[in-house]
Amino acid sequence: MVDLDHFKSINDNYGHFAGDAVLCEAARRMQNAIRQYDAIGRYGGEEFLILLTGCDEEASWAQAERLRKQLTQVQMSLQETSVGVSASFGVTTALPGQPWTPEELIHRADEALYLAKRRGRNRVEFLPQGPQTPPVNTAAESETVVR
Repeated sequence: MVDLDHFKSINDNYGHFAGDAVLCEAARRMQNAIRQYDAIGRYGGEEFLILLTGCDEEASWAQAERLRKQLTQVQMSLQETSVGVSASFGVTTALPGQPWTPEELIHRADEALYLAKRRGRNRVEFLPQGPQTPPVNTAAESETVVR
């Protein structure tokens, strides 16, 4: 699950046409960075859902980190200016033999996304497929990425 950071400020400062252009460019950059057999779609608002096939926990995290960097490398042109865009990523996996439903996976990815936002945005957070999310200790949060 991917959420463009502070997207509302782009709409507020440059208008909804500019916001739409940023969404399209972000989708294009991510689409160009994923493998042919992976899938990406707009999930709602400024959120995207990406399905990476054949990835274990480490590969899923690495792919998300690569996509995050792809989004931030070059500013996006808007009207007579350019803006930097970053994104927060929430990652989980469905490994063979694990019981899961698509809804459960989306819920886990969404939990990881909100963890990334709480920890400062423009980062990747990973939650393994399991019964409960580990508690978030905001006092001990750091710049390191949780895997």
